[in-house]
Formats: sequence, structure tokens, C-alpha cells
Amino acid sequence: STTSSLHRHLTLFDLCCIGVGSTIGSGLFVLCGLVANKYAGPSSAISWALAGFAACLSGCCYAEMACRIPAAGSAYAYVFVAI
Repeated sequence: STTSSLHRHLTLFDLCCIGVGSTIGSGLFVLCGLVANKYAGPSSAISWALAGFAACLSGCCYAEMACRIPAAGSAYAYVFVAI
């Protein structure tokens, strides 16, 4: 029987890039909140709720597809199986 396992191969540079990217990403979300508070009004909360609901539906679809494929992997593995 063959077993497949995922190998860890993140370097220090990769981890630093992830940290910088998350910092910039959270800053963008704060900026959107400030702009919505100053200019948009209550309709921005409705649009954020709709976007969150769409993201949850997308996550549910991805989870269902992941349950049907018995191998661990990323989106590339799922595309490989689908094709």
C-alpha cells in the first residue's frame, strides 16, 4: 500500500511574505470600513452581509467537492481529478 503525505517546505522568506500580506490585507479591510463610515452609510453593511453570505456558499461548495475526493491536496488536485 502506498501512502502519500504532504511535506513541509515553507522557508523563512515564505513566512515573512505571509505575515506582510496579512498585515496589508487587514489594512485594506480597515480602509474599506473607514470609507463606508464616511461616505456610504447603512447600505454598506447590507453589501458586506451579502458578500459574506456568498463567501459562505462558495466555501460550502468547496467543502462538498473536497469530501467527494479522497486525496488530500489543494485546488490543483481537485482540478486534476475533475479533468
